[in-house]
Amino acid sequence: MSVQVEMMSVCDFNASVYVSEQLNRQLVNMSQDLAYRCVGALAERYNFDADEANRLLGLGMIKVERKVQIKAKGSVKAAKVSVPKAAFPLPYNGEFNDACCYGLRQNNGLYTQCTGVRRNGGQFCKGCATLMQKTGAEVPEYGTIQQRMAVDIFEYTDPKGRKPIAYTKVMKKYKITKEQVLEEAGKYNIIVNPNHFVASESDIVKRGRPKADKEPKAKGAKGRPKKEKKVLMVEGEEDEDLFAALVANSLENADEEDVVLAPKTDAKKKAGKTDEEKESEKESKRLAAELAKKEKDEKLAAEKQAKLEEKELKKEVERLAREEKKKAEEAEKLIKKEVIEFAKKQKAEKLAAEKEQKKEAAKTKKPTDISPVEEEEEPDVVKKIEFEGKKYLKSKKSGIIYDYNEYVKNGEQVVVGKWNDTTNKIDFAAAAEEEEEQDEYEE
Repeated sequence: MSVQVEMMSVCDFNASVYVSEQLNRQLVNMSQDLAYRCVGALAERYNFDADEANRLLGLGMIKVERKVQIKAKGSVKAAKVSVPKAAFPLPYNGEFNDACCYGLRQNNGLYTQCTGVRRNGGQFCKGCATLMQKTGAEVPEYGTIQQRMAVDIFEYTDPKGRKPIAYTKVMKKYKITKEQVLEEAGKYNIIVNPNHFVASESDIVKRGRPKADKEPKAKGAKGRPKKEKKVLMVEGEEDEDLFAALVANSLENADEEDVVLAPKTDAKKKAGKTDEEKESEKESKRLAAELAKKEKDEKLAAEKQAKLEEKELKKEVERLAREEKKKAEEAEKLIKKEVIEFAKKQKAEKLAAEKEQKKEAAKTKKPTDISPVEEEEEPDVVKKIEFEGKKYLKSKKSGIIYDYNEYVKNGEQVVVGKWNDTTNKIDFAAAAEEEEEQDEYEE
């Protein structure tokens, strides 16, 4: 640490201490404590008042300043000033630090001097100069410290017409007291102007519409007004007195009707709601909220149940549709089976009838016409086949092909061809020859 002390007269002693940039406030406090102990030791040795010597030397007003740093190339860098920062914003009281920027900072609306270092020997720091260059202004946005010092500390107005706010608002914002402000300012040897602690009119005036001046109402007795005794007129009085009595009587009756018909005022309503009424209103709101929630839950449950029922109904409809389809298929199979059985029965009956007719014809024939050997006709056995996508009946004995649909529907044996074992196909040309052979055989 390098400490430089200028030795002058006792009263003009300069107690400024120049420390390097790397040291902090704690080192300054240690130096101050060392100076106090040195003065105390000398006071005991030479028998003088130590407190008076501390005041004369100004040890209570030590300032922290940054030392000029010299680079290796020989270029000198501008000195930087380290200004201690308070725990909360302090108001402007006429302070001026020539080592700092000449611009003003808004600082919660207090308009205090900027703590930045002046750039290259100029008037403003790098931040203020850059902002002025961007906006093209000749002075910073909130003005300069010289402009602030040129007027009273409570009369300053910035270039845009804005004024500093009352320090009481800052105290309210940071929740600090007057004693705390004075204690913090004393650490930096700042004397706070007492007017900073006076609330402005804007702080005192309350928001909202001003109360209207109401005339006090005359308080009267509660309830129905008492009836006044009717004035009895004696015979012989003048007509004017009788007329006056009638008018008074009518007015009295009118007042009585007004009192009866006037709505009663509720004293509790005038005085405001009681705690019981507030609690009852709160309970009513709570019950209404619970009822609304219950209705909402019931509605959601009903919608959910309706969806489930709709889903179950859809499943039931699909199941019934499948059952109906299955029944229809079974009925179709049964009908086909019955048709085939009926066709077989018809065929059997037809064959039986033909056989009976042949027997009868054989009985009626002459003996010469009867063949020496007559063989009993055997029934023709057929099987169902499918050829080129169509169904036919094929005779196992002769290979004759019959129409399947005609036999199933009508029971008729319609010959359509003959099966060719060589080509494994139906020979439809053989149908005509087969019919001719059958006709010749029948003749």
